[in-house]
Amino acid sequence: MNAYRIVVDMADCAGDYGAVGLLAPLGIDTDAQRFGAFTPPPGWGVTVLAEARSGQRAALLTPPDDRAKARVEHVFEAVPGGLPPQAFEPEGTPLAAAAEAMAEDARAIAERAGGGLAGIAALVADTSARFDYGSVAPEDRWYYGQDAVPPVVCAIGNCIDINTYLMAALRAAGYEAAYFTCYYFDDDPAGIPSGMHCWVRTRHDGVTQDWDIAHYKKAGRDDVAPALNPVPGKRFALAFGRDHHFRWGGIDIQVPTPSRPVWVLEDGRVHWGEGPIVQLLQD
Repeated sequence: MNAYRIVVDMADCAGDYGAVGLLAPLGIDTDAQRFGAFTPPPGWGVTVLAEARSGQRAALLTPPDDRAKARVEHVFEAVPGGLPPQAFEPEGTPLAAAAEAMAEDARAIAERAGGGLAGIAALVADTSARFDYGSVAPEDRWYYGQDAVPPVVCAIGNCIDINTYLMAALRAAGYEAAYFTCYYFDDDPAGIPSGMHCWVRTRHDGVTQDWDIAHYKKAGRDDVAPALNPVPGKRFALAFGRDHHFRWGGIDIQVPTPSRPVWVLEDGRVHWGEGPIVQLLQD
């Protein structure tokens, strides 16, 4: 049995931001992995919280002092674990719903393709054509501060932005879709991740398909197909869905994309801080 250990060393500390704790998603079971264990940093307080809608678990870690550095570890087994059915349930939040103009466009695209699996493929192709791969500041994203995801014709976006659009389009057209976040490790022998990552899974008429537009774009390919890892590597899912909501000690915490540990401020806002150092080890 293959067991993998992911070691996450935070580059910053609570005192850098006046944070009261560190919120870390634990990991989930999927049809390709089983979450095994989570090890918090020694000497830190640990409270395991359940996400309000889906019940997914995260650890709220409180430091012994505001300059303490955190190391956390996740263990995954490379065996089927079974994906919770809640993964396909709509979140009902602005990041997961299409504005009416976008919804009308998505439905028309799927209908012109003949619906069914062909409609899904058409929406994936349409989404891919709307984006050039790249990163922009959150406040510069076309959907920033909107009540629903609006249409966009040509935008620069990373995997989060692209899949935000794709998820909204699929659901507007009546398709089941799930959003996953993960640690992604390329073929670097040192086991260093190429970045936190996300992808989309659809389920229709008994057929499940995984879509990773961003990785196709990073590989310089436009022929987006229902397959993972056009960029070779390993992925370990941390969570499904968007806009996770937790409550801890009277504080309401909302994490729009649960893709790595984040610092929690006194008012419940989160601070992404510096990118952690993440390493993959095989036990």
